[in-house]
Amino acid sequence: MAVWLLIMLALPAAAAAAGAAIGDRPASGWLSVAGAAASFACALVVVFADDAVRGRHALGSAFFVDGLSGVFLIAVAFVYGVVAIYSVGYLLPGIGHVRLRRWYWPLLNLFGLALLATPVMANLGVLWVAVELTTVVSALLVTAEGSDESLEAGWKYIVIGSAGLAVGLLGIVVIYAAGVPSLGDRYTPTYTTLAHAAPHLNGTLVRAGFAFVLVGFGTKMGLVPMHAWLPDAHSEGPSPISAMLSGALLAAALYAVLRLGAVTQLAVGPTYVHVLLLVFGGLSLLLAAFFTLRQANYKRLLAYSSIEHMGIVSLGIGIGGPIAAYGAFFHVIVHAAGKTLAFFGAGGLLSRYETRDADGVRGVIRAAPFTGVMVLLGALAITGIPPFGIFRSELLIVTGGFSHSKYALAGLLVVFANVAFVGVYQVFHRMVISPGETPAADRTRLGRREQPLMAAAMLISLAVVLVLGLWIPSPLNRLLHAAASVIGGRV
Repeated sequence: MAVWLLIMLALPAAAAAAGAAIGDRPASGWLSVAGAAASFACALVVVFADDAVRGRHALGSAFFVDGLSGVFLIAVAFVYGVVAIYSVGYLLPGIGHVRLRRWYWPLLNLFGLALLATPVMANLGVLWVAVELTTVVSALLVTAEGSDESLEAGWKYIVIGSAGLAVGLLGIVVIYAAGVPSLGDRYTPTYTTLAHAAPHLNGTLVRAGFAFVLVGFGTKMGLVPMHAWLPDAHSEGPSPISAMLSGALLAAALYAVLRLGAVTQLAVGPTYVHVLLLVFGGLSLLLAAFFTLRQANYKRLLAYSSIEHMGIVSLGIGIGGPIAAYGAFFHVIVHAAGKTLAFFGAGGLLSRYETRDADGVRGVIRAAPFTGVMVLLGALAITGIPPFGIFRSELLIVTGGFSHSKYALAGLLVVFANVAFVGVYQVFHRMVISPGETPAADRTRLGRREQPLMAAAMLISLAVVLVLGLWIPSPLNRLLHAAASVIGGRV
């Protein structure tokens, strides 16, 4: 497993170095696609071929992979791969709104490297470093359009994100201090070390530490009320970067919360962890659902949808029990695929209509049939309409709620998921289906053929979120069960 992990991490690093040396040339993009695709293949080998669901160390105590980390590794590796494919088409002249092209590929690959490293780092301090690296690199990518709005969004993101991660680091330090009485003051804070010593940790410090962790890393997740950076960053960044932020970055931050939540659960019991996740998850779901009803910017609308989905996952874990936890981890994967599809469709709209204002986009199904269909399917996928995978994951979480007599929480999810459906779908339906006048000067741009690589990335994302709504392969099923057993309860 160690060899495959090292290759997986070396590929994006090599692609970043090559991109910096080559500059803004087609070869940079194709090298990035090759590196991202190969990294995804390595991630599949690490998780499935090496039977990582049992929990395995590699290179001593440098890496650790189990069911929990495997779920998030697959999600971020997939998003990194399809974003690289989409970006090659998006960066062609006259299509994407990216001015800082010289550093786009090096930064994208460094972003991929940090995201891939986050779920496999055994040392919790190094895990924090990987998440902090995602902040620095992705903030620069958010500003890649070079507009005043994107610069403001990037600045807000890096200030709020870094402040949040400082709180998260404090949480890790406090949890480390909780182990000093039994482990000594010079031990390595790996997950397995803390998990084995959990009964002997100082319960008060563990509780305080996890509260700091949830607030700190929850800032990167976009949990309410620490979400202020997210709508601006997701709406103002280039569309492929928005997809990576939503589908992969939020998942990486969630992984950090759950990994430390697993230690807390072993030390003080599950109730404390579940209650905090329910509070922040419920607030996020409620606020984001209502904010989707008021958005005129369709990319900002998708950003609030991301907050809603992080709330759903938090609720799934907070409900407790293996069924809801299984559904929550399944939701991480299908949300990654569904949200990339939605942001890819938004990128197609932006390149044609050159506006983020939903009122400025009409008649997409006639002007650009393929883009219109993908945009509409993306909206249906992220709002949990069957047969897409998000419907299945939400149904599992609701089923888990009813099976544990958490009727109010299950009802909360159903009600506000439907509110979000109304908010998201009405906007995208109006843009795609409603008739609109096309100015003569814009007919050439609106009627041009689809860019093949952008279309391919959309079709790949669509296939994943659709197939997983109909069928969960046996290896993935085992992985989800293993993840649920780490923090959701034995299956």
